[in-house]
Amino acid sequence: MADAYKPMDAFDSMTENTFILKPPLASKQPTATRGVSHQPAFTNGGFVPLFQGKEPVESMELRRRLFDEMWEPLEQLLVDTERQVNQVGVSEVCNYVNNSYTRIESVEKGQLDQPFAEMSTAVAFAGVNTGDHSKLFESLQAQLAAGGHHVALLESQYCTSLASMLKCMLDQILGSLDEGQRTAGNLRTGVPAGAKTISYDMGLLKLRWDETADGANTCSSRVVVILQDFEGFAPMVVDDFVRIATSYCQSVPIVVVLGLATSYESIHQSLTKASISMLNVEKFNLQRSKECIDAAIQRVFIRTTAMLSFGAEAYKSLLDQFLLYNFSITGFVKKLKFAAMDFFYAQPLSVLVSMLQCSAGGVLSVRDCPIRLSPEQAELIRMQKSVQRFLEQQLEKTGDRNHFRLALSNDDYLQKTVLPQFLRRLASFRAGYCLGIDLAAALQDMAPESLRKPIRTLHYYGIGQRFDDCMHWKELSAVVRRMKVPDMERLLAKLSDVVDTAVIVDWDFATKDDLDISQLLRQSKALLSNPEELAKPGSADSGEPSKRARTRTDMENRPFLLFDSSSSDQMLSALDKCCANIEVILRACLSPYQSAPLYEVFYYKHSLLLDTTFSAQPRAAVQAALGKTAYYIDCDCCKATTCDSDGSDMASEDGADQRVMLSMHDTSIAYRLHQECGRMINLYDWHSAFSSVVEGEGSKERGGSPCPRAIQARFMRAVEEMCLLGFIKSTQRKTDHVIRLTWGM
Repeated sequence: MADAYKPMDAFDSMTENTFILKPPLASKQPTATRGVSHQPAFTNGGFVPLFQGKEPVESMELRRRLFDEMWEPLEQLLVDTERQVNQVGVSEVCNYVNNSYTRIESVEKGQLDQPFAEMSTAVAFAGVNTGDHSKLFESLQAQLAAGGHHVALLESQYCTSLASMLKCMLDQILGSLDEGQRTAGNLRTGVPAGAKTISYDMGLLKLRWDETADGANTCSSRVVVILQDFEGFAPMVVDDFVRIATSYCQSVPIVVVLGLATSYESIHQSLTKASISMLNVEKFNLQRSKECIDAAIQRVFIRTTAMLSFGAEAYKSLLDQFLLYNFSITGFVKKLKFAAMDFFYAQPLSVLVSMLQCSAGGVLSVRDCPIRLSPEQAELIRMQKSVQRFLEQQLEKTGDRNHFRLALSNDDYLQKTVLPQFLRRLASFRAGYCLGIDLAAALQDMAPESLRKPIRTLHYYGIGQRFDDCMHWKELSAVVRRMKVPDMERLLAKLSDVVDTAVIVDWDFATKDDLDISQLLRQSKALLSNPEELAKPGSADSGEPSKRARTRTDMENRPFLLFDSSSSDQMLSALDKCCANIEVILRACLSPYQSAPLYEVFYYKHSLLLDTTFSAQPRAAVQAALGKTAYYIDCDCCKATTCDSDGSDMASEDGADQRVMLSMHDTSIAYRLHQECGRMINLYDWHSAFSSVVEGEGSKERGGSPCPRAIQARFMRAVEEMCLLGFIKSTQRKTDHVIRLTWGM
């Protein structure tokens, strides 16, 4: 009997397949588990020398320090952003709780009471991102408790029955009341000290509430019960709780907050009409996920002090995970942290982040690298296509071959002279891009509602498409061309305000051409105030005709000309010039990030790694395992071979994907055979095909055919496994058939 009990291994789990092996504490004796080495699993926070161990130790330590310095404030920034965005909805619920039952308390005594009592109920729609609900409702609980209310936060997993629900609620409420009595200095308990059991019912809550009414100020206090996941509670449990709580709400001010993840219809599906009639319902929308993600993208990717950004594909993967799956801010933060870890753990050039320093005003400046770059790192910098392109452009522009030669041969010259130039260009490009997004946001504020895009979409357009190829930028340009003179003046004023409040951009580094945005905007304002300047001989646009006929194109671009004939030709030319200046500004600011130097380093592009890590596709993995067995398990016996022209054997990839090999697993054989069938699969025909393959295996390997019962048993097991995996299902229409559920691959 001593061996009957065996403790479960820590690695035996039906739901988890990834384990973290933390190093044991020095004070404890190491324990034997599956023969794993008792040395610390990770040293230096998991950072290892790159370049096959040739990276200097100081470079590895710098990458580790840079990751900590970047991620800790970035994570705090995301937490603060989420708290600020959710504060709006939380404050609305708190105001409702504060003002509940005030009308009942102000009723004069001579009036008649209602035949039944209504309990104040706040229905809070929190969205489908259930992983973030705990954080949201804990914030609501903390804010209500800070306002002097007694709050109980209930979850469905701990409230499977009415008794357990009342127990969880009363434990939290009575503890809050006792704490309030300790603060008031008059602590009285309603339960004897030697009592072993407590009768958890609403009568106990009323008794304790009446006791605390004398010792503490409870006029403005409420008993708030928050059902975090309302859909997870049993309908009968919630219905009974509502009936019981409603009978006590006249003596105890009880407010119920129902947290919904789906829709308000779930209340009518869970509660009876009699229970719903007892609730004084007020609806609130706590789903601020999109506003939160917009604010996070604005602060993390656009107005950021961290130079790590996302390329077009990686950003699309990050955004699709949020918009197409669960609207989870927690998942967004995890994916962002994984990308930051991959950047600093696996990118040897991440040490270049140490050369960028952010001032208090948000301006990035370049400083010397704290370490000397290794020859491998210097050579990797020279291998970047953007570095080669910029060096060639400098050679064509200046003709300085000595600079070109030293940049390619001298590591010290590359680190001290060439890299600061590249990083200044990159910092100027980032500042100019931030200004361009702000200008585009100000421009679309004056566009129709259908053309207004959130900041997350504007950022995707900015990094994913060129200005001349993006349809949204073309539509905004068309809106500018249709503007009247007053609208154009307001637009130029808004753009000037954005430029005045933006970070100073060194356009000599940001663009190829000289550009002064403030001067272009001032020229545009001057042209609108005095359009006759275009017709002066000394002006740059003196070649414009002083008077021109209005064509159909003019009418299409400016519909107001159909009703306004007072606009002169000079004014129309001034409007054209203003539109051209605005397009020049936006095109310069929203240039593609591939034009910046070292974009391969500072713009994360491993979208496939993010997708495979956070967007698992079990169906594709199972189909690949069953359909391409040889490549999935690296097995040579399952590869089909053909003969080429000289008679030698050659592995055929197409043959391995199509042929049914004798050495395959039974489930793999059944899977390949079922791919040859239609929607309805005849089990007898399927079994006959399976038997022919297995009998061929027996005649070749064992010298005889296997038993028919053994073949039938193996076939039944393969069919049951495919049914369990979701490839087929049984049908009542034809008992000797199964339905095929999956197609493709």
